[in-house]
Amino acid sequence: MYSEDISDSHKHVVSVLQDGVTKLPPELDEAGNVEYKVGTLTKLDNTSSHRAIHLATQLQWRLAEGDGHALYIVGVHDNGDVVGISDEEFEHTIDTLENMAQQLDNARIVSIKKRVLHDSERVVAEVRLAQKAPLPQTELRVAVLGDYGAGKSTVLGCLTHGEADDGRGKARLNLMRHQHELESGHTSSITLSTVGFDGDGRVQNYTNNRSAEHIFQRSQHVVTFIDTCGHAKHLKTTARALTGYSPHVFCVVIPADAVEVSTTTREYIQIAAALGMPLMVAVSKMDIADKAGFAALMHELLGTLDAVLPERSKCIVVNVDEHQSLADDMMRMSVVPIFTTSAVRTLGFGDLTAVLGKSLAKRVAYSTDGVKPFEFHIEHLYSIDTVGTVATGWVHNGAVAAGGAADTQQLVIGPDSSGNFVEADVSSIHTLRTPTESAKAGMSASLAIQPRSPITIQKGMVVLGADQLEAGGRRISSEFTATVTVLCSDLVKMQAVVVHIRSTYHLATIVDIGSSTELQPLGCAQATTGLRLRLSGNVRELIYPGMPVVARDGRSLTFAGRVTAAM
Repeated sequence: MYSEDISDSHKHVVSVLQDGVTKLPPELDEAGNVEYKVGTLTKLDNTSSHRAIHLATQLQWRLAEGDGHALYIVGVHDNGDVVGISDEEFEHTIDTLENMAQQLDNARIVSIKKRVLHDSERVVAEVRLAQKAPLPQTELRVAVLGDYGAGKSTVLGCLTHGEADDGRGKARLNLMRHQHELESGHTSSITLSTVGFDGDGRVQNYTNNRSAEHIFQRSQHVVTFIDTCGHAKHLKTTARALTGYSPHVFCVVIPADAVEVSTTTREYIQIAAALGMPLMVAVSKMDIADKAGFAALMHELLGTLDAVLPERSKCIVVNVDEHQSLADDMMRMSVVPIFTTSAVRTLGFGDLTAVLGKSLAKRVAYSTDGVKPFEFHIEHLYSIDTVGTVATGWVHNGAVAAGGAADTQQLVIGPDSSGNFVEADVSSIHTLRTPTESAKAGMSASLAIQPRSPITIQKGMVVLGADQLEAGGRRISSEFTATVTVLCSDLVKMQAVVVHIRSTYHLATIVDIGSSTELQPLGCAQATTGLRLRLSGNVRELIYPGMPVVARDGRSLTFAGRVTAAM
């Protein structure tokens, strides 16, 4: 289905279709959805592979500038001179435009209007293109966790780019963002990568797509991997991924050549239990594992899983056929699948991707109709000259439309350090890097936010309906209670810890410690403790029951759990 209503962002005083017009305004190279083309200059009739990719990318950008609509004016120089092209050049140009639209896989030519110049047989034309209405999509977020050197980024490099590793970390280079990461070979920042699945379940990654945008456009189910840091000195970044990036599944990576299950790995398994998260395990580096060492490692791993998650079955996945039932059981937290992989030999990734392709986040089901009030958690911020502040994050509830909320509710953004919220508007929206009219629950989105009053927008803030600040147990408070699993040393009253809440963190004091109990509500048989915490420095946050919290003390994790009440 295509939209037939074209709304050009670059308005012309005159049209090239009007008789006697010999000059148009110069083309806007860096803005707008209008592109000028002269066939003999741009060689649209003789495109190389590199040139074809460039032209398709150019069309994709023009479509994005026009909210899904683009206008190609043929026979006009970039400076606006109307010169026309021959009939043969015109036919080749139209063929090339059609090929460009086919490459994007989500656009087509809507209309072609041309006129013949009076003083020659050359023609000019306006060719209008439109994007396909986006397919209904689902998204699953997977937090990839593991110890230093476990091979997390290498595994993701193979999954997302479909190429084998060379045994020296070649595959991980596709994910690393900073020069020091490339030099050291270790991740120090949160990196998001994507694998998609089309309507027939076929994998969409960089082996058959040019860009992330192309993957999103061709996919009905998208798996977003959250690559975290393994080194203890980057623990702050990893903790932020757990509480701020709204993962639906934990994937713990363990190297097959490890002599034991490390303390860090045990902690991640405990956190999955404490937060009530679906869990999967990927054993990496099977190509360098020896039989006796691997058997001992698996024995210890299964023992750890049994101790922490006794109510969940454990399943070593090797060439199974029932991917759907395995995915359902994993998301229901009744089984922990274990996948054995080798990035060098590209083994084991078929079952892993198949299970993820069948896994649906349970949160998606309860508010995609847009009836529930809107709630959006800010994960990252950008400043764009022509737009202003753009916030990326996850839509937890409801829906919002560009220009206001879908159900006309007033939106607010906050809190600042004093707990204040201000009214705000959303001027434009992208979901999965595609311009859209609205964003709904269960999807990541980018919102152009315009506060109505001065406020410094920061990571960890929330955009939600103004009438929801006190709903559902939410309170703007500096004190709260939580049920947690203690991960390291014993806790004592008045101990200071760093508490991660959404994508931010604060120094807090343990005001009171309750008695240990069995963690029945969260689905884990570990002994847990009730805590009462107070944020330091008169900081006030938006707190609500069920909100995940992770605390650290220096370079070690202290506890993890969920809020029970705001005080």
